[in-house]
Amino acid sequence: MQLSESFILKKNIYGEADFILSIFTRDYGKITGFARNAKKSSKRFGGRLEPFVRLRISFRSRSGRMNFVEDCETISVYSSFMQNVQLFALGSFIIENIEVLVPQEEPNEKAFGLLVDTFSSLDSGRSALPELLRFQLSILKLSGLMPNLHSCAECGRVLGKRTSFSIKRGGFICSDCGSSKTGGPVLPRDFLLDSGLIDGDNGMAFNYINLFRKFTEYHSGKEFKSFKLVEELCK
Repeated sequence: MQLSESFILKKNIYGEADFILSIFTRDYGKITGFARNAKKSSKRFGGRLEPFVRLRISFRSRSGRMNFVEDCETISVYSSFMQNVQLFALGSFIIENIEVLVPQEEPNEKAFGLLVDTFSSLDSGRSALPELLRFQLSILKLSGLMPNLHSCAECGRVLGKRTSFSIKRGGFICSDCGSSKTGGPVLPRDFLLDSGLIDGDNGMAFNYINLFRKFTEYHSGKEFKSFKLVEELCK
């Protein structure tokens, strides 16, 4: 029997009362689990198999196959996400980033800690969009998809204060490399490098969130379905 701190990333009903779960664990990475009779079992699960709940899950591990979830207990509940529709939308987008960027069955304790810290910060009332942007930058770095922010992604030269960003080329590009039409927006690069600027401008933070969403979609080949609601509520 395996035991690990966990978050539920996705839940699908199977049959009358069973769940098929995508679970992000601290010790084993992202796994798929089968929770038999979970819909009816108040003793073993008690409605705890939900997003925005930090759990300790017991499961029987089967490498390369579906794991059997036996039991769970609550560590903490991030209740603000269930009381505030904007936080719910942002939290769903954060979870989808984990789904897209974290490989199956590869332990990533830093990514798990990042998820705990981000949920805790948002639940405590920290400014939502700056926290989401910091999460994006961190999870892209941990996944090896971090865009080039410090030098030209094309030629490696030092960048100026305002440069264009090329999703296809993988980051900011200098004026020489961007002289032809790149289709990328011109944005203040220093904004990303100064925590005070990030906290002080929700509009610019959202612009960068949207940009890195497109960047991640392009390089992962997967679309973020949850972002539509984020855009409706935050733009």
